Amino acid sequence: MNIYVQSRGDAPDDDYCWQPEVPYTLKKHRINELIQSESPSVILARFDGNLLLLVTGLESSERKDFQGRTIRNSVAWVGEDTESNEIKLRAIAACALRDELRENLRAEIDHAITFGGDCGFQVNFDSLTHLAIEEVINVYNFPANLDKKLGKNSKQQRDELAYELEQHILPSENAPLLVVTGIKSESTLIQAGVWRGLSSLVQAGGWKDPYKKSYTSAQTTTNSYQKNQKNNNLVLLILLLVGIAIAILLLLLIAEANLQSQPELKPTSQYISYRLNKSAILSMNY
Repeated sequence: MNIYVQSRGDAPDDDYCWQPEVPYTLKKHRINELIQSESPSVILARFDGNLLLLVTGLESSERKDFQGRTIRNSVAWVGEDTESNEIKLRAIAACALRDELRENLRAEIDHAITFGGDCGFQVNFDSLTHLAIEEVINVYNFPANLDKKLGKNSKQQRDELAYELEQHILPSENAPLLVVTGIKSESTLIQAGVWRGLSSLVQAGGWKDPYKKSYTSAQTTTNSYQKNQKNNNLVLLILLLVGIAIAILLLLLIAEANLQSQPELKPTSQYISYRLNKSAILSMNY
């Protein structure tokens, strides 16, 4: 398990930096874009066959910078994706999420960091290899709940998430599985495919599944479109039938008008003479 620490010294030139180096996973997968850097945040992820736990915003008890501002510490644990490493990182993450245990975690990490060295601070990495706080958490390996959920960053939601980490294994996908932070948009968490996400910008009373909601919304839109299409087709059929009826009525009216406009046929003189002669012949026969 590799451990990386970000902090700073008290001098103006001793700005925030990582020791012994910037974790490659943070750079490659742009993890910092998923959190509000100034806010206490927790990220638990799986990438490239490795597990990553990042805990940020752990304030130092005594160390301050040249302007008297409290220095914040961040720690990243990166290790091979094994059962033992997952148990370890789930335990630390659960501690970071519980307010009553986060203070103990913060204190342990803060004691391992002191002023001095080339970067303005130095780290006792040996003391961070095995934290006493890890012994407080009992971790089990029940199957993971694969449903993805987001919620508002509140104590209740953090406690529920900590309990889930203590009880259940992580999903097997490669992604930033867990993200807990301050001001970060819901769309950012959705786009990253976060399994469990808490942010102060998520509008929810409890947990919600925005991924399923998007699918349902799409289905609703499709069904609405199909219903509108059926209604439109029915309207077109009615209009067509009405048009045919009107056309037939017009043809009948035109035909009747043509009959009425034809001149009346009157008997000619030849026809009258023919009828009179025929009548006379018939009378003689009788």
